Amino acid sequence: MIANLTDKQKINYVRILAILGVLILMVYAPKLWVTTKVFPVIPLFDWLPIPTYPFDYLLGGFLFIIQIVYIFQNKKWQGWTIILLYLFLALVDQNRLQPYFYQSFLTIFAIEIFGRKAESRKILYAIILIFFATYFWSGVQKANEAFYIQWLSALNKHFSCIDGSTNALICLPQWFLEIFTYAVPWLEALMGVLLLFNKTRKFGVLFILSMHGIITFLLFYLGYGYNVVPWNIQNMLSVIILFWTLKTSNAFEFFFKFFNKQKVAILIFTIILPFSNWTTGFYDSLLSFHFFTADLNYYNVFINEELEDNLPDHIHHFYRFENGKAYLQMNEWAQYDNKVLFYPEERIIKYMDVYLRSFAKNPNEEGITKLVVYNQKK
Repeated sequence: MIANLTDKQKINYVRILAILGVLILMVYAPKLWVTTKVFPVIPLFDWLPIPTYPFDYLLGGFLFIIQIVYIFQNKKWQGWTIILLYLFLALVDQNRLQPYFYQSFLTIFAIEIFGRKAESRKILYAIILIFFATYFWSGVQKANEAFYIQWLSALNKHFSCIDGSTNALICLPQWFLEIFTYAVPWLEALMGVLLLFNKTRKFGVLFILSMHGIITFLLFYLGYGYNVVPWNIQNMLSVIILFWTLKTSNAFEFFFKFFNKQKVAILIFTIILPFSNWTTGFYDSLLSFHFFTADLNYYNVFINEELEDNLPDHIHHFYRFENGKAYLQMNEWAQYDNKVLFYPEERIIKYMDVYLRSFAKNPNEEGITKLVVYNQKK
């Protein structure tokens, strides 16, 4: 069946998978798409109008419904409406810029940016660049000390028996765990490269399927992170559809063939901006395929006694204490309502800091709050 798929059919199936992934995750995290909730909405620009009840529910519901219609009708106006509505909602609340939503909407963008009469292979190559970037940049960005430390720690916890632990899935030698840890970033980046060549493409697909399969198994085994399961399954099915029977003249076709303004737009999102993030930190990390790289900053916000008393009652539920001092863990608080992690950009935590300090008698007083990165050893 896969061998007989046309380019047009491949595009259509990947489009449907992208929409289904979003729909499933919107059901999983419905409050992410409304503003009537405990966790504050964080707009990119202060002048943006923030929809309030009932308009936030109407917009979120409309986004959900039009995606269902788009699955079956596949009209260009529907695709662009979905893209623009997502863009607006993501600008209104940046916590919606999660990798699984971003990848799906970037896929829809890569399809709709071309005209309906465009050659199917042009569109197919644009989508393929997104999947190449997903694996290549996610691997490259993992080459950092924080990832090595956290990854080796996790491997030792579940695959080492040196300390006599009975929690290990299987016992693997320490030398192997250490070598594998340092190889992981380049193995993942290699997955993207393998997809470029006819002779290695199927190995790349099998490699990717193995990775996503293992991740999905571990998520269920460990009992958390279920929100990324649909994303893993979506990518597994998509890479099979896109790459298993694909034949090209050379590895650079995806980048330079059918070179036009649409291709330039896709290259900006898949090559130029991720490269800028990797080298200079310009552009958001998660939007640069910076996935599970361990070097993103997640914060605890310690608050003084005055602010502890003055914050609204609904925030008190999230107080945690260390040496008698109250603090808020941003990820825990965000996940309560949004069901996703706190968006890890410095501007976001600074916005939250200003928001929390606004409840103090003197918001500009020093020492009201203290931001502490908790997920990395400094």
